[in-house]
Amino acid sequence: MKKNLKGLSLPFMAMVLATGCAKNMQDNLRDTPGKLDTKAGIAAAISLDTATITLNWGTTYQRLEGFGAFAGRATPFFESPKRDSIMKQLWGTDGLQLNMIRGEVMYNYPFDKTTGTVTIQPAGTSVDMDITSAGYQALTSAQKAQLAQLWILKKVKERYQTPIMFASTWTPPLSMKTNPNSESGKNFNGLNYSCCSTDFANYLAGFTKAYQNEGINFYGISPSNEPENVFSDWAASYWTAGHLGEFITNNLRPALNAKGLNTVKIISSENAAWGTANSFLSGMDKSNVDVLAGHGYVEIGDLILGKRGLNPNPVTWNYATGNRPVWMTEASDDSGVYDNTMTGGLKLAINMHKFLAECNVNAYVYWLGMLAIRNNESLICTNGDGSLDYPKTYDVMGQYSRFVHAGYYRFNSALANNSTLKVSAWKDPATGKFSVVIVNPGGSETHCRLNLSGFSSSQLTSYLTADNSSAHWQQSAPISPAANGGFVVVVPPSSVITFTGNAI
Repeated sequence: MKKNLKGLSLPFMAMVLATGCAKNMQDNLRDTPGKLDTKAGIAAAISLDTATITLNWGTTYQRLEGFGAFAGRATPFFESPKRDSIMKQLWGTDGLQLNMIRGEVMYNYPFDKTTGTVTIQPAGTSVDMDITSAGYQALTSAQKAQLAQLWILKKVKERYQTPIMFASTWTPPLSMKTNPNSESGKNFNGLNYSCCSTDFANYLAGFTKAYQNEGINFYGISPSNEPENVFSDWAASYWTAGHLGEFITNNLRPALNAKGLNTVKIISSENAAWGTANSFLSGMDKSNVDVLAGHGYVEIGDLILGKRGLNPNPVTWNYATGNRPVWMTEASDDSGVYDNTMTGGLKLAINMHKFLAECNVNAYVYWLGMLAIRNNESLICTNGDGSLDYPKTYDVMGQYSRFVHAGYYRFNSALANNSTLKVSAWKDPATGKFSVVIVNPGGSETHCRLNLSGFSSSQLTSYLTADNSSAHWQQSAPISPAANGGFVVVVPPSSVITFTGNAI
């Protein structure tokens, strides 16, 4: 509020609005000496509400399967002296409470074609070996990455019982590619179908089986990562939609089943752009695809124009998904200079809202969990002095992952009289717990009437992320309902705030 309203002080108005009750508002005004007690004044105070949100318990949408992050870049994670704290802040109860982790099917594991055995741990090593030891230092960079990922996945499983672990494949082993001298997908370099489809399927199955032998039961395996990427220098493999679908049906599913991995799901196609995934999957044999997936970066047209980063406006896929889960398996802002403020945080908030509340995805997985530098691609960064830096993207991720849990369903949250806020509501039908996440990318404080339809609640608690918030998720005192059972809540400018309650 920019100025006082007819003699009402700002602290007083904040207190009035926090009560969430028009009747209480009138009583407070009348009982406060020197304050406005006319009907006109009361009406003016009430008119400060600039949005109405109606939560309809009976109108339900998709079921959430969770939130996660990539386990790499594995080597800097493994070598960080703060790795235990990093892991706790990502998957632990005090941190983001992520329930998913994404690994990589690296292309350089030793592979015995005769037996289909993949060796995921370098010979003579231990997952708990000292990174300063001569044995560790003698490892190649590929071996260090292999050992690092194994350590991360095993420790996350042991410490936090993270239920959903899956792995994506950047490229097949180079010997199986059309150009075995390049790890990239440039010049349409991909799997050599004339010789190597069976071998590659056995490689993926062998990798999955090797991790199972280490106590890691992968929820799913993805044979491709950004199959349209034919211009980057990093590891990639070009696929056509036709060939990828054929490979999954004719090679990968049988190879997994042959190793007793019948319950391991196949995830596809993980295109870099959400719109590209729509086109790619719509023309692909999906009969053996269990989870449909895409990434959350800008569309190809924007990329050609030099834009990068988070997709600001992904749209719902226009083909029938067959009621299969839809996951957004990678996103981050790789567009420029490091930004740990709410400017960067709100980019992520809008991207998450769009995917979850408009594209109806069942899971949202961030790109990197940590980096040993400061970079927008990671939820946790490292300062030059070795201390950890938590950008506002970390806090924003927690607004969803901490308060919207696997098994929650999105339910209707109708927004009226406002075109700025972005609102999504989530409920646990078994317990009655619910959460309402509100993103305010605007520069004005917004006063909202929160109406409940089909249920009631005795109180709400809010958790705020803003540039000046005192904690990652600044908790409020309980908010009581108005006489009509609704609430009046305040949403600060440039913020993300979640309200939690229990339906009664």
